[in-house]
Amino acid sequence: MLTVLPLLLLAPQGLSATEHEISELLGDRWTVEAEVYSQAGPAVVSIELEGIVRQRDFFGRSRKQEGQLGQGTGVVIDSTGLVITNAHVAAPEGPGIEVQKIWVSFAEEFGGARLEAKLLNAAPEWDLALLKIEAPGPFRSVPLGSSKGLLKGEKVIAIGTPFGNDHSITSGILSGYHRNITVRTPSGSKEMPGLLQTDAAINPGNSGGPLLNSLGELVGINSATMEAADGIGFAIPVDRVSEILSDRLLDVDHSTRFWSGMKVQEENGQLVVASVNPRGPAAKAGIEIGDVILEVEGQTVPDKRTYAGQVLPLSEGTKVELTVRNKNKMRNATITLASSRERDTRGLLGFDARRSLIYVRERGRRRGVTVLEITQVFPDSRAEELGLIPGDRIAAVKATRPDGKTDWIYPDSLSELIAIVRGPDFIRDGENIWILREDSSFRGSLLLEGA
Repeated sequence: MLTVLPLLLLAPQGLSATEHEISELLGDRWTVEAEVYSQAGPAVVSIELEGIVRQRDFFGRSRKQEGQLGQGTGVVIDSTGLVITNAHVAAPEGPGIEVQKIWVSFAEEFGGARLEAKLLNAAPEWDLALLKIEAPGPFRSVPLGSSKGLLKGEKVIAIGTPFGNDHSITSGILSGYHRNITVRTPSGSKEMPGLLQTDAAINPGNSGGPLLNSLGELVGINSATMEAADGIGFAIPVDRVSEILSDRLLDVDHSTRFWSGMKVQEENGQLVVASVNPRGPAAKAGIEIGDVILEVEGQTVPDKRTYAGQVLPLSEGTKVELTVRNKNKMRNATITLASSRERDTRGLLGFDARRSLIYVRERGRRRGVTVLEITQVFPDSRAEELGLIPGDRIAAVKATRPDGKTDWIYPDSLSELIAIVRGPDFIRDGENIWILREDSSFRGSLLLEGA
């Protein structure tokens, strides 16, 4: 009898035995953890990154090292092969890092397939990323639960690849929620608010893997563990994952690969253009608010997820032909995708900037302070309306700290500034930007632009 158990438990589709029959056969061995693993295990993947790290030696010569850049875990959330994971797993930040290939591997007991995947999008400020498996489905997926109504003390189960040990399963309880932690990043540190806390063992390699309830539903994405402490791990709540998935990861105009210059939304079963940035590629192609998108490159796109699946794999410079309808008139429009940097500078901020150094006197000593010097202000932007000009230096922007107090934050780079203003803690009303101009300074209210 035992020799047929792998077929009973692990067949990818259509189990040949009921859970009741399996429970009777295995008795006490058929634990909640075993049942959840049999349900969710086929949708969990180990993730490996291959690529190059470029560094300069003592003499300034460029050196490159090829090989594995890192590993982690992901979970399939859609039968087409969409995989959610951590941004620090799939899109690592750091100087000289160039990811060339992403591989996802299923557990041996579920077929052991090793397939290539592509990074569709990432939201580093939320530590989430979206991959697409480059193979035809359908794939087993994990149902999304809810982080509302979770109980302290209820059983939770983690599946991951700790220290390279793929598809390891650990269990524990939900220890707490609404935890705010500080994590280390290549550029320093960042705050991660509102996390779930668990004592299920979470170690390096578990990052990006699922935290499941006893029903096999996804309740969180494992993200961090507390240094020098056992039994304290943290996960991003699934409700936040769902929100970021919809608002960012499946939002074509938040792509890390390009900028289209428009936002779309579903209305009455149609895909409708909700906003168009006046300086973006969509505006140049003649796309207007209210246009209904019918096709992308001749393929029907009935909903936002299908649209994202068609467009997100593309890169800057690609020409995309859309078929749209407005007031019963159909027409074709060709958008040339711009760079994601243009989305952040030309589109969001209305200006471009570079790091600069100014010197101040403090207690009789001359000290260098990093600021961002504006190099270009784009016409008809909110930045131009505010009166910003090239040469202005951004000293700080206002945001809410983890303790709930608002304060001036001093960004060290343009990417850090963008992460702050895109995040939930940026103060959008009232004075929120501090500008230095020659020997004077002023504070103003910078309105950010969408699409």
